Amino acid sequence: MKKLITTLISISLIIYILFPFFWLVISSFKVPEELFQKPPTWFPEKGTIEYYVDIIKSEDFQTALLNSLIVASFSTIISLILGTIAAYAFARLKFRGKNMFFLTILCTQMLPQMALLIPLFVLMRTTGLLYTHTGLIFASVTFSLPYVVWMFRSFIVSVPYDIEEAARLDGCTKLEAIIKMVVPLSLPGFVTTGIFVFIGAWNEFLFASIMSNSDTKTLPVRIAEYIGEERVAYELMFPTGVLATIPVLILVLIFQRYIIQGLTDGSVK
Repeated sequence: MKKLITTLISISLIIYILFPFFWLVISSFKVPEELFQKPPTWFPEKGTIEYYVDIIKSEDFQTALLNSLIVASFSTIISLILGTIAAYAFARLKFRGKNMFFLTILCTQMLPQMALLIPLFVLMRTTGLLYTHTGLIFASVTFSLPYVVWMFRSFIVSVPYDIEEAARLDGCTKLEAIIKMVVPLSLPGFVTTGIFVFIGAWNEFLFASIMSNSDTKTLPVRIAEYIGEERVAYELMFPTGVLATIPVLILVLIFQRYIIQGLTDGSVK
């Protein structure tokens, strides 16, 4: 009976989590009349891929997709490089005020993005980075970098320091020891952290909506534009949402083994 109850609860949770995505996918193939039909249909009666074709051919979608890839990729790379070095410093080095600095980094995660929106906007406008890819990348790194430091530090601590000492005796510098020894031994945590940073940058909407223009808008901003004053273009919003999910889904499937291992390793730190 206990196993049966556990199984039923697990199945219910799976359905609860997957149903919105399932409804998004089937709705993306419906014509507008079916979307508002009562009672709603589970599967499209007049299925069409016309809107998928129109969106893929749209230059606005292609530009938004490219912008999202640029911002998310460079934000992840910069955050991982700087975060790994900073995490190593907090994990291995001894200096005055280390715990206080680390606590300060964690405290930045408690600030809502809205509180930093105006200061960052003024900073970007003053430095000429407003409405540029660089400005969007810096804004994303502002919030992802503390997360990388916080997450990756626990994985570095789990690597025996004797391995680094052996590498140093073989002629490696401290930076080479990090690249050749620490990162490979912490690869599941490194990949897991990078995936979550990429997803966060890919889905970021607040800063992208304020600090981008027609040339730099990302996919979340593009999807939000389907909501107009007179109507909501659901027939375009649903296919775009599905297409925007595919790159992240592919990335997660490719690195699934590392993600699972990284999450389970982090659970016992």
